[in-house]
This record gives sequence, structure tokens and C-alpha cells, in this order.
Amino acid sequence: MTRTGTRVYQSSLLLGLMLLNAPSIAQDLPGTSEWSTQVTLSTTANGMISKVNVAAGDEVVQGAVLVELDPRAYQSELAAAESLREAAQQLNQEARRELDRTLELFDRTLISDHERKLAEIELAKSDAALREAEAKLTAVRLQRDYSRINAPFDGRVVAVHVQPGEAVVNRLQAQPLVTLVDHRRMLARAQVDDRTLVRLKVGDKVQVGIRGVWLDGEIASLGYDPVSRSDNGATYHLDVRFTPGEEMALRSGEKLVIRLADE
Repeated sequence: MTRTGTRVYQSSLLLGLMLLNAPSIAQDLPGTSEWSTQVTLSTTANGMISKVNVAAGDEVVQGAVLVELDPRAYQSELAAAESLREAAQQLNQEARRELDRTLELFDRTLISDHERKLAEIELAKSDAALREAEAKLTAVRLQRDYSRINAPFDGRVVAVHVQPGEAVVNRLQAQPLVTLVDHRRMLARAQVDDRTLVRLKVGDKVQVGIRGVWLDGEIASLGYDPVSRSDNGATYHLDVRFTPGEEMALRSGEKLVIRLADE
């Protein structure tokens, strides 16, 4: 090999070693912020909206009453159901006492077996009536509870779909009342090509850049159905879970960057 050829070979070898030892460059993916949890609250109860206690943008705690239906109809039904249950309880207690007296007389051979059977039947009928009254009371209490729409978790109201005075009539489909999101935990969503997807797994640590701040994130899910196809391959959804600071007050749909770890 000539001296010139040797120098070319050595230069090529050195360049190859530099490329092998060079640090890899992190991959940045453009994406958007999404709510990690979003629910549209409704109710199976029917009635008139009497109170709307929140507006879009309000932060609420778990259990807070967001919307209330007019309670008067449910209060009336509840009073009637409680009275019915009380009467059934008293009749049941008397039927038990009557059976005890009947059994005592039967043991003393003062009454027939037929009379004993009749007393047992009356108690069974009374037991059934009491269970029916208790079931009715439980159903009315549930409807009363359903007339108040409570927040299932701490979050932010992003939409209110009703106003006081509107009627709620749920026949075939429940009417949406309030949309609530968990604003403390967000998702960063991007699209990633199939070649990159195969080296990722749920739980991998990544970085999320939004509003000039880098936040720690963790891959929450990897898509299986392609979002798009081309001659270069397919792209899939990539969702990253991250926690923004309270002061950021992020919204869904904001632009961000997902920075994948170096290969």
C-alpha cells in the first residue's frame, strides 16, 4: 500500500471510530398537551335544574356538588317511602309476635296445625312486604342522591352544559351536564414512526418541553393502530404522562416537544 493510501485508510479508520464513540443526539417530537382524565357527568334522574354551582375554569375538590335538580319531588317520594317502610316494620313485628303466640298454643295442643301454618304464612308475607318497602326506600334514596351531581375527583370544570330552569329528561340517552378534567396530570401526545416505536416501551423516562420549561415524563401508552401510512412507513400515537406545576395552568391542545432518550 502506498503512503497516500495508508493515510487515507488511517483517516477513514479514525473517522469511523469517532462516529462510533460520538454521543447520540436526542430525538425531539412535536406534539400537543391532552387531558389524562376527562369525564362528562350526567345523571339517571329526571327533573328541573335548580342550581348550577360551578362555571368553566373552576377548580373543585372530590365530592363537591356541581349541579342540583329541584329536590322537592324527591323529598316527597322519600317521605312516603320512609312511612311505608315504618308501617311494614310494625306489621312485621306484630306478625312475629303472633307467630310466637301461635307456636306456644300449638305446643300446648290448643290449636291445630292448620292455624300454625296460617301464622307462618302471614309472617312470610310480612317479611316480603318489609323487604319490598326497604327496596323502595333504597331506590328513592338513590334517585335523591342522583339529583345532586358530585365531582368524582379533584379537578377543573372545562364545560357546563346546562343552566338553572332547564329540564333534564333522560329517556334514551343521559343528558350531559358538566365536563370535568384532572388538570394536575396531563398527557403529551405525539406521532412517532414505526422504526422509533420498536425501541420504546411503556414506562420509559422522557422529557416534555412546554412553555420554555422541561418537565419529567413517562411513556404511558404506545399506539398499535397507525395514524397515517406512507411509502416511508406508518406513524403511531405516543402518549407521555407528565405533571405540570400548579402555576402553569395548562390547557389541552398546547404545543409541546417530547424529547426521547438517547439511543
